[in-house]
Amino acid sequence: MISPSESKLAGVPRTMLMTTRARVEEHQRPDAILYDPKVMEWWSSLQWDPELDIFYSGSLAQLTWAVRAHLFDQITQRYLASHQEAIAIELGAGMSTRYYRVGQGYRYWLELDLPEITTLRRQLDTETDHHRFLAQSALDFTWMDELPGNPENLLIIAEGLLMYFKETQVQQLIDQLHHRLPGATLVFDALGGSSNSKGAKQLAQLGAPLNWFIKNEQDIAAMGLSLTSVQSLIQANCRYPHRIGFFRWVPWLSQLPPLRNACLILETTV
Repeated sequence: MISPSESKLAGVPRTMLMTTRARVEEHQRPDAILYDPKVMEWWSSLQWDPELDIFYSGSLAQLTWAVRAHLFDQITQRYLASHQEAIAIELGAGMSTRYYRVGQGYRYWLELDLPEITTLRRQLDTETDHHRFLAQSALDFTWMDELPGNPENLLIIAEGLLMYFKETQVQQLIDQLHHRLPGATLVFDALGGSSNSKGAKQLAQLGAPLNWFIKNEQDIAAMGLSLTSVQSLIQANCRYPHRIGFFRWVPWLSQLPPLRNACLILETTV
């Protein structure tokens, strides 16, 4: 069993245990939104960190992480359907098992994360010529040198990552993509709100402060990305009324800008 202390997980890398647990619990439900046998296989070799109990806050958080993963899966499937030579890279991959759920039809699939996470992945996963692991920060732009093929066949996935960067760092990433990978597709989530929210304060206590917030998708367009699709994660949760508690009685609340824009899933073209 691999423990967080042995892997020296701290700060943002530590948060991947929560999103991984969310997929494990979703897989076990009879009405699961997504099934993830690979994460179940890995979970038996991981060790939950009890100090995360106060941050893993109930069924709504678990649902939200599962729905987010499902929305990214759907975008990944649609992209493959329209790009026969598709290549994907997951930035801040954590313990993502998306490759096994929906990605094996891709020509190449790359998982990028910090060295401590990539070391952990290599203990659980198998690297091949077509499924590679890169041990570096997404802000070390040399990863762009590792991508084969035409950038117009490239899907860049950044799930649960960019909100931990400063706005200037997000802009630097976008500028580098414009310069080096024009025509690529970038799909990511972005948060509304502020660092004063309850969730942001909890993550700051965990050593993983949120740094980048937006008002709405127009902020993304202003940074130089072309919007292809925008989905509200809160509104997506409302598709599962039996699991959202109070909100099932007042679904119109999800239309209000502070809730609608609390987390947006954005598919963009560089």
